[in-house]
Amino acid sequence: MTSSRVVSPWESLAVERRTAPAGGEDLLCRAPDEWVAVITPLRGSCQVETGDGARRAGLVPGEVCRIAPGGLVRIRRAPPGHPPFELACARLPAAVFRDAARAHPASVEEALRPHAPRYPDPHLASMVSVLVHARELGAGEDYAVSASRYLANYLLAPWATGQQGAGGLERDQLVEVIAYLEENLGEDITLDQLAARAGVSRYHFPRRFSESVGETPLQYLTRLRVDAARYQLAADDEPVSRVSRRCGFRSPENFARVFRRWVGCSPSEYRKRVRQEGASA
Repeated sequence: MTSSRVVSPWESLAVERRTAPAGGEDLLCRAPDEWVAVITPLRGSCQVETGDGARRAGLVPGEVCRIAPGGLVRIRRAPPGHPPFELACARLPAAVFRDAARAHPASVEEALRPHAPRYPDPHLASMVSVLVHARELGAGEDYAVSASRYLANYLLAPWATGQQGAGGLERDQLVEVIAYLEENLGEDITLDQLAARAGVSRYHFPRRFSESVGETPLQYLTRLRVDAARYQLAADDEPVSRVSRRCGFRSPENFARVFRRWVGCSPSEYRKRVRQEGASA
């Protein structure tokens, strides 16, 4: 049995707090048909794996995993010796997305399709956490209706506002490029390689990629590397220099400089802070 605390149901969305199973087995989180689920750690770190086992990623506070309708993810403590994690989970009916996207019906398909198992979104993570606390404090259905509409509009925004513009990459091209980046973070990655994955010219690739995701290829790759480093620093005791190499940074000095610019502290300071937060939770 998994450990969870299910709060009294709202009609507009469902929220719950879930904790790591005491026996160390996987925690399963499923989105029912016609529902979308979003999970985020409240404390501790964990690893999420798609139901087919094809993709996995670390998840720390401030990051989210979105589960498409009918989808399943397995969640486990990472590494096994670390303090137990606790998750906030919110489930929204697909009908809320359709109501919110009447002016942009094509955006619903994008919002409901499977996504990467992890991406950083502190605002969305905070919203899901607040929803759990609000329900536990007895917030009523009016609150839930307003919150579900806000969440749906927030999740639809990248497509409804045209971020995936006509000049960007096709969805399949973008999926191929992002998968290549995630699978090769520790390697030297060139624009030529990425353009070849997308099947477009090196000259046009940076512009089309930026129009699709709102970041340059270098910015996106750097963010992925920093995110991977954050997880590894929180999840194990490997030397910082080894984390640097595994995540594709040229040197420990380069790693420290880039990490501080993105996170606001050094890698060692970040590891210490995360460990202290986990111990006090």
